[in-house]
Amino acid sequence: MSSGSVRIAFALAAAAVALAGAALTGCGGAPSQGDAFQPGPAIPGLNLSGRWYSQDFGDMELTQTGPKVTGRYEHPRGPEHNGTIRGDILGDLLRIEWIQPGDTAAAVFPIRGRAAFRIAKDGKKLDGRWGYEDNEMDGGTWRAEKSQY
Repeated sequence: MSSGSVRIAFALAAAAVALAGAALTGCGGAPSQGDAFQPGPAIPGLNLSGRWYSQDFGDMELTQTGPKVTGRYEHPRGPEHNGTIRGDILGDLLRIEWIQPGDTAAAVFPIRGRAAFRIAKDGKKLDGRWGYEDNEMDGGTWRAEKSQY
């Protein structure tokens, strides 16, 4: 192969690598987690305290003190998957950190993550996403409805 052919082949290979990288990362990329959950107006008289039910994560008990929310959830997979919740209300959003302490005797390792919920205007539904560690989006959806006040 001549040196000119080698340069052309190298240039084509470099262009192919650049195009493949652009295809993998996407043009503009997916929205960052901050883009998906921007706070809207605060909900007057909001009280998230009480029992909630989530088909995905079972029964939840939340306590709201001002803009702070704490609580726990009883996971349908069993007590070794139960966890705690703590977070803040920002406008019509609830942002939390969840922690499952696990149970090493049952080979369930501790995990933690974050979630962001849009609070319904009537204060009786939470609709959001959860993720692992510091991500609010990479786990899936998390919805809950208030079942008791």
